Amino acid sequence: MSFSVRRSARNLGFFLLLGLLAPPLSPAEILIEPRVGFHGVFQLGRPFPLEIELSNSGRPTGGNLEVRVWKGGASKAGAPYPLYYRREIFLSSQSTKSVQFTVDPDFISRPLTIGFTSPTGSTFRELDLRRYFSPASVMLLVSEGNTAPVISLGSSSQNHLVSLALAELPSDSRALLGVSHLIFYDLSLRELSRSQILALDDWINSGGRMIILGSINYALYQEPKLSRFLPVRVTGLRKISSLATLAGAEGVSPITDAWAQTSTLVDGKMLAEDHGTPLIVETSRGKGKITYVALDVGRPPLTRWEGLPKLFRNLLAPGFDSDAPPRPQWDDTVFSQLIQSPSFISTYVPAGSLFLAILFYLVAVGYFSWLWQRKQLPPRILLICLTILIGFSTTGGYLFFSRGGNIPDGVLLTSTVLESVADGFVEAQANVALFSTQIRQYNLQVERGWIDLTPVYSRSRGQREESIIVLQDGSGASRFQLPMREWDYRLFKARFVERFPLRVEFEPQGDKLLVKVNNQSSKDLTDCWLFVPGRRFALGDVPRGTRWTKGFPLAPANRPEDSPGRSDTISFRDLSFKDRTQDVLFHSSFFSRDGGSERWGGSAVVFFGWMKNPDRRLWVDDPRIRASDYTLFRAIMPLAGPEDDT
Repeated sequence: MSFSVRRSARNLGFFLLLGLLAPPLSPAEILIEPRVGFHGVFQLGRPFPLEIELSNSGRPTGGNLEVRVWKGGASKAGAPYPLYYRREIFLSSQSTKSVQFTVDPDFISRPLTIGFTSPTGSTFRELDLRRYFSPASVMLLVSEGNTAPVISLGSSSQNHLVSLALAELPSDSRALLGVSHLIFYDLSLRELSRSQILALDDWINSGGRMIILGSINYALYQEPKLSRFLPVRVTGLRKISSLATLAGAEGVSPITDAWAQTSTLVDGKMLAEDHGTPLIVETSRGKGKITYVALDVGRPPLTRWEGLPKLFRNLLAPGFDSDAPPRPQWDDTVFSQLIQSPSFISTYVPAGSLFLAILFYLVAVGYFSWLWQRKQLPPRILLICLTILIGFSTTGGYLFFSRGGNIPDGVLLTSTVLESVADGFVEAQANVALFSTQIRQYNLQVERGWIDLTPVYSRSRGQREESIIVLQDGSGASRFQLPMREWDYRLFKARFVERFPLRVEFEPQGDKLLVKVNNQSSKDLTDCWLFVPGRRFALGDVPRGTRWTKGFPLAPANRPEDSPGRSDTISFRDLSFKDRTQDVLFHSSFFSRDGGSERWGGSAVVFFGWMKNPDRRLWVDDPRIRASDYTLFRAIMPLAGPEDDT
């Protein structure tokens, strides 16, 4: 027993001596090294990835890594205000850690600021973004090995082509919004994480263009992570004798012994083939497209083919959306109408209880006044009763309306338009109003897959725009911290592209219109309407699982101009709804004059219906915040006018 005690004391003395002789750890010294965009390039006006490498040469420390950019300004017709991206970081001793953000400044005249704050100190670095921006979108080429196709964009193109490694692809789809085309060639996607795969899916659905170039290593294209993007099922290889007709150019010499992958068509449209073998296949995913090229353009003899530059220019041609539907209106004017409607006010003001309390107080005061005039009670007793009434009313009213009443801390209103895109996808344009009755901070959470969340400048707030803090994690999810004052509000716009399998198809047949509705979603539509030039039809409800086809008459197009019954425009003014909030949103936001709906008024067919119990896309996890969501599904098809027929 004494031996073990002596040995423990000897060991303790040894460690104490070692601690005295060893040099002390220096305080945490943090070095910040940023990497902007895609190898130093990003498109101006679009979100872009920002990778920050933190190097700690001292003792372990933890703190907040914060990136400050500037929003608003002259481009947004408002006052500039800071937007902070924040994440908690722990750095061990003598370590290096990389952190990825997706930042979205409105203008770059002010520098981007990066700061790491910990209990032991702070480190800051400013970055001038004007050295990195590009006015045009960026194209990304992802390949493995030393073999890569030589892609010609032409001398007039302003796009930047950047080569990336697979691990450099961001895990947030918003970081890819400044990318017009993503090209995959001769690589395996097995190392892609789940968040990177989901980011690619969301980016394609929101309008991205993916091009997959074939390779002689066809086994790579049979792997699950790559085949999920392919519109074909790759089976093998074969040689193509001539490719002169593929580029559509005359005088192109034939190519022999060119390798191409053999495949079977799964989904999409075959743009080029050779004896039944698909050479170029294109398919749509939401608002985006995927193009598959079966040829190995990165190896001879195709690297020497004269038609290769024109083939790439055709593949990388920009797409245009000339018939974009009208955007919903959202500003202070719309919100002022909403807050004045009884249905919106009743969500946070107990109007019934307040009316009864005032009525009781007036009746009691009138009764005591009657007793005073009748002199049925001594003045002293009346004064005591009146004092008790005032004290009781004041105390009870304060306890009920301030603490035990029905007033929440705030109201979150979301109004969403689901615009039918294609293949069971919709573009969700969400307008958000956060109204606060208390001085507090709100944590607004956004569903993954959102494309854009933009604060709306408020003229009534003027220069009082306050900063917003964005908390991001590595999976692409975001949470917004908003400081709010009492009886204050903030307005936002957000966009999503998501799957919603409700199909509405229009087929004009002379003076009739054939409408096909197929609701395979999990939601019911209520109060549905069909508007055609000059007429409207009430369709009632469209429950889930409903499928029908109906014919509707179209207004005659050759009716004389001076005909008294002529009505060749769509008018939404006479339509009203029982819910006052729905009525305000419909007429002031969804189909407003300022929103551009008049452009469709006389030459379009419009189908719409209200969604019952919509899924939440933005929310605040607090029972003291009342949330209400109004969602409208809308499908618009422009009709050919007289000028289109000539």
